[in-house]
Amino acid sequence: MMKPDDFEFVSRLIKSKSGLVLSQDKTYLLESRLMPIARKRGLKDLTELIGALRGGDRNLVEEVVDAMTTNESFFFRDTKPFDQFRHVVLPHMIKARAPKKHLRIWCAAASSGQEPYSLAMILDEFKSQLAGWRIDIIGTDISREILNKARAGLYSQFEVQRGLPIGLLVKYFQKKEDQWQISSDVRSKVQYKEFNLLEDFRPLGQFDVVYCRNVLIYFDQPTKSDVLARISALMPDDGFLFLGGAETVLGISDKFKPLARQRGIYQLNRPGAPDVDLTALEKVQAGAAAGAAAGAAGGAAAGGLAFPKPKHMQTGAGATAGSTARPAVGTTGTATTRPGTATSGTQATQRPLGGTSSTTRPTTGTGTTGSAFSRPSGSTGTGSTTRPGTTGTTGTTGSTYRRPLGTGTGAGAGGTTQRPGTTGSSNTSGSSGTTRPSTTFDRSRFGKPDDKK
Repeated sequence: MMKPDDFEFVSRLIKSKSGLVLSQDKTYLLESRLMPIARKRGLKDLTELIGALRGGDRNLVEEVVDAMTTNESFFFRDTKPFDQFRHVVLPHMIKARAPKKHLRIWCAAASSGQEPYSLAMILDEFKSQLAGWRIDIIGTDISREILNKARAGLYSQFEVQRGLPIGLLVKYFQKKEDQWQISSDVRSKVQYKEFNLLEDFRPLGQFDVVYCRNVLIYFDQPTKSDVLARISALMPDDGFLFLGGAETVLGISDKFKPLARQRGIYQLNRPGAPDVDLTALEKVQAGAAAGAAAGAAGGAAAGGLAFPKPKHMQTGAGATAGSTARPAVGTTGTATTRPGTATSGTQATQRPLGGTSSTTRPTTGTGTTGSAFSRPSGSTGTGSTTRPGTTGTTGTTGSTYRRPLGTGTGAGAGGTTQRPGTTGSSNTSGSSGTTRPSTTFDRSRFGKPDDKK
């Protein structure tokens, strides 16, 4: 267990080196990330590790800071910032930068490179309009190790499936044993530099577009304000800033203002900030919203970039045989099914191998009115509830309800309770028959025990 004064020392060290703020409730996080470093260096425990930090071991300090920074990233993360880039920022820049044909983009805290490579793939879609242009994409991060991974452009199957459309995987990646490598052409469009956001930004030069997403959330208020002020100093009047979904400039900096009706994208709060056309973007967003509302499945929403949803996640009006839903006995409306089911009409919520127009588990069966619930294997009755091996009962109206074992036919129910191997009876009113395993339970069939005669 880390001592309070050791925690204070390490948290101050990490903040001074990276800006990352660790509150006392993050002790567990600190311990879990530092213990592997202690073991790798052959140190007995965290006390020895912190002793080495106090001694000023610079390589160890770098390892500790690297271990504490979050390197979470994936392709086309959150979709919206990339739709905004494609439909708002690029059209504006293609017009505004036409005389000099030069565009500079900075991805601060670029991590393993998915963000800058996502932008590079979008820019490749516009190559006919950007012929003769010079495009600079600079990706920076505090971690040397993660930047080496970004330069290599090698990603696991899991990493390429997180947000990357299958079409772009095929177009821009090659299989390398059990990994995927982005093409050398795309890699060549991005430059990576080791850089700390607490340092002076001016050596980086000016940028038209800055992505600084999901990094300010780790800073305290004064550091956030300082970083935003220094970013604004690098940008022309018509520049654009992108922040993460949980980040904002409101109440932190007056250097930027939100773009009208859009979240996560900001303009400079200067007289020269242009009015931009949001028509194309809002059309795409409206289409995506309509698709989501309709439950459209089997591919990315309009303007979105993602693998098709797995079948078990597809729901709503767009679902077909193979879509998913859990049983809801007696529900009405369009049928939704798990893989392997067949549906017809309405009034059905089904699991595999089910019948039609009923609520079923794996089996067959049809209900015409009311609701029916069938159990697995071998049941062939319609509108009834059956156990394995039964023929079942037929009900045309009312609903099916499984009675407790040992009960007979209820008043006006017209149903029977059966065990396997029996043939059920038909009823035309009230509740439809219900079957249980074994034969019909009838007390009159049994005499008194021999010792009671």
